[in-house]
Amino acid sequence: MTFSKQVTLFFVLTAALSLYGQVTEPILQSYERIFIRSSLGTKVNVLQDAATDDQAAEFYRPLCNLALDFVLENAALFREDPEMIQIAVIAVRGVGASSYSPGAENLWQVFLQFPDNVIRLEILRILPALDPPVVLEDMNRFLADQNALYTSALSPDPQLLSALFTALGNGGDRRCYPVLFSSALLYPGTLGEEALRAMYAVQDDLCAFLGQVIVKNPPTEKLEALKLALAWEGLSGEERGELAETALETALGYQVRAGMTEMAELRRSALSLIRETRWARAFPQVFKYYTQTMEEFRRDPSRKEDLLDSIACLSSLENSDAAQVLSLQLGLYNSRAFSLSRDEHEVVFALVRALGDLGFKASYDVLLQIPSLSYPEDTIQAAREALDKLKW
Repeated sequence: MTFSKQVTLFFVLTAALSLYGQVTEPILQSYERIFIRSSLGTKVNVLQDAATDDQAAEFYRPLCNLALDFVLENAALFREDPEMIQIAVIAVRGVGASSYSPGAENLWQVFLQFPDNVIRLEILRILPALDPPVVLEDMNRFLADQNALYTSALSPDPQLLSALFTALGNGGDRRCYPVLFSSALLYPGTLGEEALRAMYAVQDDLCAFLGQVIVKNPPTEKLEALKLALAWEGLSGEERGELAETALETALGYQVRAGMTEMAELRRSALSLIRETRWARAFPQVFKYYTQTMEEFRRDPSRKEDLLDSIACLSSLENSDAAQVLSLQLGLYNSRAFSLSRDEHEVVFALVRALGDLGFKASYDVLLQIPSLSYPEDTIQAAREALDKLKW
């Protein structure tokens, strides 16, 4: 059949359907018959004209899905043919415009078979709205493959990566967190930032995912997970406290040695966040850290800063047990005030300030001893101020 006869037949059928409302075969089958019999160029016209049919809502989605079937069946022969690409784009948009979920698998197969970005970017724009669980896993695997290419010194298409990040972020499913997290760490500059924004956009218990990374992943990734959490404005104060508690507990499970800078920084960052949020539930972990840093300080006074940080963190928890722990240590220093080193005097000063901030009356006796002992004037003044802060 020539092109002109095919077009004529198409308009005859369309007119008949419009005038009489019914024919001997359903309207979808009529369009399918015309589409199957048409040449590539005419198939484009069939899809375009079908979209404007008054009854398009009844048949256009499955017709476009049929067109996708045709595209896939002939991909090997016509992968770079302009008319085939046009058919694919029209069909993809037809499936996407109606959120036709049964077409999701076909869309993904077209994505894989046709490397043309006009098709691929359109599919990635559409897929999140279809909510296809199987296809989401396929998208995750595809991005993981792109990341593997990058690590092997090949260069994935930046435009395609950007569209993948956006699609996964719009999908709203936590299963994409691992591959987006890897991407955020892998790509420098804008691409890494886009992967990170996609993680934040998902909003499907990101806090729990980051907590698992902190517990299970290598040290570098543990630290990055905590940093990402701190940079996320959507994290509540409670979630920040929980993550800080998890991070400190995890870091304390490592014996920090020379060169393990990530774990040392993880401890410091976690401690700072606990102090900021006043997360009292972390007292057991902070107390353990305080005990460790006190022992380290006794062996090596250069570890003083870690000890001072742990004391400051204890002072922020508004916990009577913290006051008892710090009071006990101050009492030990008071017992040998005449023989303390310069570094130990700094620790005493920090203890006095911390007990004042906590304000528990159980600290009264050890603070009252300070003015009568051989301490610098600034420590004596700090003790007087701390006594004034105690709550009775």
